[in-house]
Amino acid sequence: MTRENPYSCQNNRIRMLRPLIFLLLLSPGLVAQSGPAETLTRLFDGMRRGDTTGMGALFHPAATLHSVSATAAGGQGVQQGDIGAWLAGVAAAQAGDLDEQLHYTQLRTDAGLATAWTPYTFVLKGEVHHCGTNAFQLVRDGTDPSWRILNIVDTRRTEGCTEVDTLPVPRRIDALATAWHRAAARADSAAYFDLMTGDAIFIGTDPGEHWNKEQFLAFAGPYFAAGKAWDFTATERHVFYDAHDDVAWWDELLDTWMGACRGTGVATRDAAGQWKIAHYTLSLTIPNDQMEAVRQAVAGE
Repeated sequence: MTRENPYSCQNNRIRMLRPLIFLLLLSPGLVAQSGPAETLTRLFDGMRRGDTTGMGALFHPAATLHSVSATAAGGQGVQQGDIGAWLAGVAAAQAGDLDEQLHYTQLRTDAGLATAWTPYTFVLKGEVHHCGTNAFQLVRDGTDPSWRILNIVDTRRTEGCTEVDTLPVPRRIDALATAWHRAAARADSAAYFDLMTGDAIFIGTDPGEHWNKEQFLAFAGPYFAAGKAWDFTATERHVFYDAHDDVAWWDELLDTWMGACRGTGVATRDAAGQWKIAHYTLSLTIPNDQMEAVRQAVAGE
């Protein structure tokens, strides 16, 4: 999250606001959220509105703020921020000028401790300004049921920033699976295998077809090179996902040259936040009333 607000106030303005800000920090009654995710939602909603009313109460009195960024020497350095100054800068901004957009949130909780990992893109006056990742630690302290921010550490960079994909995860996975099958249909090897993780596993219909990505590419490469891969079309698909783990899975019925097949897949986010296929199993569907005939055919009876 941005700490160096482009609309930062003069030092005397900040000093005037700090007593009010830290009074808010000590006012738990202003917090009305039920979980750590709601605390973060209130934080970023307040930033977008340029309205710090109640925002101070989202922080624990012992809260700290740090950034990890590149140094002039080419390494990485840690800088300590000032929560009061940051809140003062937000209060001085116009509504809509500051928009920190989260790509997704990975959340872990144990008793009164929560950790949130939130890759973000910061938009200033409608233009992408920088991006990075926030690492939040939130706590519930004493008898207060409210989740408060104890620490924030962020990274910041200006290169490789992308706008937030607002497509819901189930639709994103549906689009991923569809694009993957279409890449095979047009024999686009680069697009097909780029949609798979480096350690992906593909399991085919033959008992010997348990391949890692390299083995699958070796098998499929000649077909793609000849412009004759395979054309599978999903006639039915069900998508599920775990928002905390950033893992999604789906099952689908496929119309193929073999007849009706069943596919099941697992997808994960990569370091850039993009969904990639990590595991896929293809199986032939056999009607129950034909199972014995198929069994005999396979057994050579």
